[in-house]
Amino acid sequence: MDDEQLTVPPSSSNVSFDPLAVAPAFARAPSSNAPPTDQQQQPAHATSSDAPSRSRLSVPALGDPSLMGELPTTDPLSILLQKHLPPHIRPQRDLSGIWHTSNAPNTSEAHALANEIPNPFVTGNEATPAVEIINADTVQQAAASNSWRRIASLARSKLEHYSNVERLSQQQLVEAPIQDGQMDVRQALDWWSVRLYALARLKLYSMLRTELAALWQVLSTTLVEEGSRVVLADTEYVPFTLRVLKATEPKYRGEVRTTLEQYTLLIQMCKRQMRRFRASTTAAVDGDVKEQIRKWRGRAERLGLMLAFTLAEAKDYAGAIEIVTPLIESSFNKVDGSESNIEDQLQLVLIASRLYIQAGDLSTATSLLDRTQSLLPSPPTHLTHSRSLIHAISGDFSTATSLLPHPSTPAEHLNQAIITFYSAHLDSSLSQLEELLSSHSQEIASADAVVFNLATLYELGQGSESQVVAKKREVLDRVARYAGEPGVSGSSFKL
Repeated sequence: MDDEQLTVPPSSSNVSFDPLAVAPAFARAPSSNAPPTDQQQQPAHATSSDAPSRSRLSVPALGDPSLMGELPTTDPLSILLQKHLPPHIRPQRDLSGIWHTSNAPNTSEAHALANEIPNPFVTGNEATPAVEIINADTVQQAAASNSWRRIASLARSKLEHYSNVERLSQQQLVEAPIQDGQMDVRQALDWWSVRLYALARLKLYSMLRTELAALWQVLSTTLVEEGSRVVLADTEYVPFTLRVLKATEPKYRGEVRTTLEQYTLLIQMCKRQMRRFRASTTAAVDGDVKEQIRKWRGRAERLGLMLAFTLAEAKDYAGAIEIVTPLIESSFNKVDGSESNIEDQLQLVLIASRLYIQAGDLSTATSLLDRTQSLLPSPPTHLTHSRSLIHAISGDFSTATSLLPHPSTPAEHLNQAIITFYSAHLDSSLSQLEELLSSHSQEIASADAVVFNLATLYELGQGSESQVVAKKREVLDRVARYAGEPGVSGSSFKL
């Protein structure tokens, strides 16, 4: 799995960050689920390619169906539809997790069960669910349309298939050769990353916690080799993405301090790995060593940003700024050193500047934007967007509007509508949001901020309560036709 996509990016329609009112606590002893140390996290050598004389590592328990729960076939948006819209006009939403794909190419194809829940009322060969062919393109389309139930179902079917194949192989009296395309432990854990990420996107946090705990129980009790005391959880078999998901999960249940601790431990692990590779003196692998150092440095930087924004959610802005300050200066130094990918380096600065805006330090945020703009041949759109935010917060609405004369993204449209509202033009602001909902239905269907603001403006300018409720129901009907999973939260409609 690619470690670049570690977390769910915030919706592009959010005007600003909305920190959670969770007080951080520190100075606690490190948790027992800390990442492995250098001595523990050594590359495992139990594969057939690295050690032909040794047996291939096989862990059928990774695909045990008991580790994974059944996905619910309803969500808060569906409940709201049943309450407020009659059946004959109610939009139909597919929450079954079933793949409706056929005639897929034969290359790069995968097989997924047609339904997550088997039919218990059939026997024999009829009990086998229909199999549909799925390739990489259909999976990418599912992610783009927020069809996370389908992706979670696909991951489960792949893991169960891996388990069945490994159990059958262990029952063979003679070890069979490895077939082309046969999954190994690394790929199985990659699919676990996909499964758990999909659960996080679906906001099924209770299921995420249960499955993550069950998976880690298997990893913590599975020995890599007979006679060895090294367990699978302490090896590089475990994808870094999976470790980040495990560190992030406590935040979903309000345990922000645990997430902060785990992020810190992962950053320390990244630094140890960088020191280990820097200590390598083999000239033949110099290019590989540099690539590994860049990889672990990038991971540490992204984790630093995640740590800072988690602190900001806990309203510890001073701690958040203290963390991002060296990251910002490091990015500027890399640009001054004529390092390639200048825009990628300055992207970190633009993201970090939002922390200063959120903390109310507008002068420092403006200074960062000025330094960034001076290093780029043409200012990116999000830089102009940040400047517009600063002017709007400062009360300079005319300048904020002039910076975005032709908004192109949903976030820019939303900001322009809010600026128009604070300029005492309620009707114009309402029409702008309605136009945004009409022209960007696919994107807005998952944007809580737009729906919430639209419902609020209806309350302010639509007259009687019955008229307001009717307008909100129209928005509900519109959003439900395009909403993916899990869709807009029910409270956003204020019904």
